[in-house]
Amino acid sequence: MKLLNRARISRHHARFASVILFVAAVAPAVAAELSRAWIEKTLAEAHGAPIDLANLDLSGLDLSGLDLHGADFFSAILAGAKLAKSDLSGANFTRADLQNADFSGASMKAATLYAALLDGANFTGADLSDSRIIGGGRGVNFRNAKLIGADLGADPANQGMVPVRAELPEANFDGADLTRANLTHAVLSGTTFTGAIVTGARFDYAVLDGSNLSLGR
Repeated sequence: MKLLNRARISRHHARFASVILFVAAVAPAVAAELSRAWIEKTLAEAHGAPIDLANLDLSGLDLSGLDLHGADFFSAILAGAKLAKSDLSGANFTRADLQNADFSGASMKAATLYAALLDGANFTGADLSDSRIIGGGRGVNFRNAKLIGADLGADPANQGMVPVRAELPEANFDGADLTRANLTHAVLSGTTFTGAIVTGARFDYAVLDGSNLSLGR
């Protein structure tokens, strides 16, 4: 009986050791997967096609200047990441965590930011023309950004019991171009629009309590 128990314990230790070795072997691959070098390699192998980065933890990575057009960032974590001057046109950020991420100067035309977490995100000088922004976050910076034709709300006739809208209290739209943008139902309390261009923009039912509306034109 004792010999049998010892045999079982030995097999158990062997299996445990195998698991440890497997984890040790996989760990470097996981670490590489979260690096800029891995993303650059993936981009090179895609030969210009959009890449899939959904559900990855890319928090804190410096991805500035990369061509990530059409990339899928669904449910990805990009908190604190740097994507300044990157090409993110047509990219999908649905349900992504973009808190405190830096998108300054990025090209984000027709990007989708649906149900994205945007607290403290920086879009200074970014081009978000024709983008879909139905995210929530406090203190988002859109200073001097282009939001021409951007959709931050929805037509009142298509709203349900809970409006589908952007909730961006204390945002900064100073100097931003909001020409033809849709901000219907958007929550913009405490927001600044100093020098912003709002020609043809819609603010139907928008919440603007405490906002600075020193508009440009």
